[in-house]
Amino acid sequence: MLRSTFFHEFCGRQVEVLLFFVEVRSKFRIRTSFSQQIFPTMNRIIPSLVIDVNMVHSAKSFIVVIAVLLLVMLAVDPSLNAEPDFPESKSYVHTFIESQGNWTYVEKPMFPVMFNDSQVGIGENWSIVCPLKAGHAYHAYCYGEWVNNGSEPKTDYDIYVYDPSGELEGYHTESAGLPEHLGTTTEEPFFNPRQSGNYTFVIVNDPKESNSSQQATFMIIENIECNSWHEHYVEGKNNTNAPVLNTTWAYEFATSSQHIEIWIKVPEALDMYEARLYLMSDPTMPNKTMLNDVPLAWEPGLFGERNTILGGYNLESKEYRGVAYASCENYGQEMHLNFTAPHVGKSLYHLVLIGEIGSGTIEFLVKTEFGNATLKPVTVPYGVFPQNETSVVYVSNSTDLANATLRYTIDGWKNTNTIEMQIVDNRTCRVTIPGQNASTSVAYKVEAIDTLKNVLSANSSYSVKYPSELNLTLVHDLVHIGENATVKGFLFPRMGNIPVTVFFNSANTTKEILCHTLDDGTFTAGFQAESTGSWQVQARFDGTVSLYPCASSTLLVKIEEPTFLMKYSLYIGGGVAAVAVVGIVVYVKKSKA
Repeated sequence: MLRSTFFHEFCGRQVEVLLFFVEVRSKFRIRTSFSQQIFPTMNRIIPSLVIDVNMVHSAKSFIVVIAVLLLVMLAVDPSLNAEPDFPESKSYVHTFIESQGNWTYVEKPMFPVMFNDSQVGIGENWSIVCPLKAGHAYHAYCYGEWVNNGSEPKTDYDIYVYDPSGELEGYHTESAGLPEHLGTTTEEPFFNPRQSGNYTFVIVNDPKESNSSQQATFMIIENIECNSWHEHYVEGKNNTNAPVLNTTWAYEFATSSQHIEIWIKVPEALDMYEARLYLMSDPTMPNKTMLNDVPLAWEPGLFGERNTILGGYNLESKEYRGVAYASCENYGQEMHLNFTAPHVGKSLYHLVLIGEIGSGTIEFLVKTEFGNATLKPVTVPYGVFPQNETSVVYVSNSTDLANATLRYTIDGWKNTNTIEMQIVDNRTCRVTIPGQNASTSVAYKVEAIDTLKNVLSANSSYSVKYPSELNLTLVHDLVHIGENATVKGFLFPRMGNIPVTVFFNSANTTKEILCHTLDDGTFTAGFQAESTGSWQVQARFDGTVSLYPCASSTLLVKIEEPTFLMKYSLYIGGGVAAVAVVGIVVYVKKSKA
């Protein structure tokens, strides 16, 4: 049963690849044979086996031929009867030696392809074919021992890029010893395909400029932006516990942030085996290579070698797990990786995602920005009256919000109530707190999580009271020196023995008069003017536990010099009295005479 199941899986995988070869052969007219890197057992059985696709009249007959050969393999090689354990690179990287040009088919953009010394001779070329998706960014580079910035470089590799229809999309012809910039343009670090399909990168050992054929590594991997959410479809292993095409995948990112967090949302139908983080280049690495300000991976690290925490790139379920890793214990369990780099500066990382059981689309985030997002109040509760509902609104200053909650208390956090807040326009959260009784103090805390997994918080408080109102009038708006400047007023609600302060302000002097209301809420205040001028008058109430503070309108009273009659009325009155007395005396005397 195991043999039958494996035969089905293996045939399906290889036939799919072989049909792709037929399609490529018909498009580029090449003769297809199989190298030892793909079918080592088949080559041991039939060393001279060459299949010319011109002899295969249909896909059906082609599959029959392959099926027969695979049956022979299964019968001869007992290792194939055991549980399959093909390394990812053996399963998805296929190399072919052709009379019209050698080439390697990389089924997933995540594998390094190494060329040994003399593998691509002077005047020869090697093609690398890889499926890419439009709208995605890929970091493609070719480096190795052939790179030489000195005065005597030996090898000159040029690279030509062809789109899925076979049209030349770009060519890169740096001088000998200099690595090619394989971005869409010379200024861009990444290659952005204009259409989805199989792209071909042809490495040419320039016969005019090259004097050698030194070792090289070609790498292409999708680059992802930090601080943005991404989606990726994952399939778990098949029923023989072997990975399928979408079981394992890898991405690359570069950052200058020392602190990195990776968040992965896993759907309920999927159990992830692991997520791993590999440090592939850091600022302290000697002879590190940068292209368009993006570091290239430490080359031995691409092939599993490690130097302390650097390198060790591994796509298998076993062996080195990287500088940080996480696993799912259950279906749909969220995963979180946390790593702090030991050195400051731009570093390169590979993120490896491995499925276990089930399938589904995960969402993942590489977070490198921390502490910049804050919540700012849009509406500040003030003057809340008894039983009135209160709206609380906050906005994120820089990032979109995923969710937000408000907790509030009316007894000093002995008891709390929690309300889910509504997200409006992505960055605004709002909620309504129920009405409360007078004399209540409400404290609240807002906690929001943005799409980058930042926790944003804010807190405040408000009081619930009745409104109050002060009414103030002048007894006289014009008084003279020596007279009282008097005001009368009342406080609403009308209550007795409530302190009210009346302020008399001139250009140089301020007088404060504290008075208390009578039972009907009225009060009176005044002072005797001693100099001329204008005085502003206002009454203020500082509030109580159940009443909000208030202030009256400002009134203006003028202080003037007294009039002539007011100033000399005493003297005039005295003179008149004296004259009257004299007149009376004279009158009496005359009467007696």
